[in-house]
Amino acid sequence: MNIYNKLVKEIKALQKTTEWFSIGKTALHRDIICFKLGSDSGKKIFIQAGIHAREYITSFLLIEIIKYLKLFQINGQIYIVPLANPDGVDICINGTKNIKNKNKKKFVETLLKYEDKKYYKANANGVDLNTNFDAGWGTGKFNNLLYPATQNFVGYSPNSESETKALINFTKQLNPNLTLSYHSKGEVIYWGFDNQSKETDYEQKKYLKQIVKETGYKPIFTKNSGGGYKDYCLIKLNIVGFTIEVANDNVPHPVPLKELKNLFLKHKDLVLLLLKV
Repeated sequence: MNIYNKLVKEIKALQKTTEWFSIGKTALHRDIICFKLGSDSGKKIFIQAGIHAREYITSFLLIEIIKYLKLFQINGQIYIVPLANPDGVDICINGTKNIKNKNKKKFVETLLKYEDKKYYKANANGVDLNTNFDAGWGTGKFNNLLYPATQNFVGYSPNSESETKALINFTKQLNPNLTLSYHSKGEVIYWGFDNQSKETDYEQKKYLKQIVKETGYKPIFTKNSGGGYKDYCLIKLNIVGFTIEVANDNVPHPVPLKELKNLFLKHKDLVLLLLKV
């Protein structure tokens, strides 16, 4: 089965058995699906993945984690968006064949002239969503392109994209204690950001200790980057956030699905532990 179709099928299957809702629409008017697990009280944790198109291994990982979490009586609230950029993932896997709008299809075809589709990171507007947030926007060392591309275009203005707005609006509404952003390569945990408050710095270090203990990943303070969701949470909303890069740097992009089992075993209990911090 086509990998994108498999991903969609997995999400639809979860929608039949798990509380869910849409937090907004993509550039191509797809729903951005969020699943809720746990109670209506207690600590709130929000997790999102698949914001970079070629990193859809993280979407499959969160789907497996949702299935696992459903086995527990959870003391707290867990909200999970497994696929924050469905348009981009579709393009990464299928190119433009599923884009019905002729102008948009031609636009994306132009972007793909310069890059193999399997390396596509952006949304359908050629914006790298994890550089589009109003947090050091446009100041990254590498993520600073000023024109549409398959990756690293920050957008024409901060928070310009519908996917970006959806994540911001939902995070403001939810006001979680913690956010986790899953990305695909590096086996590192990016934490902190310039000008974050003393309160979030103190809280973040408590959570960071637990994440390092559970995953064994190296913690790295965020430098030479800007416009990320985690960064926005820290400096605009005073919400603790981490970016977790799950797979070894030696594996190719996109990370093969054969890596999923080992990643699941490493991450399956993390959110349950963080609810107790």
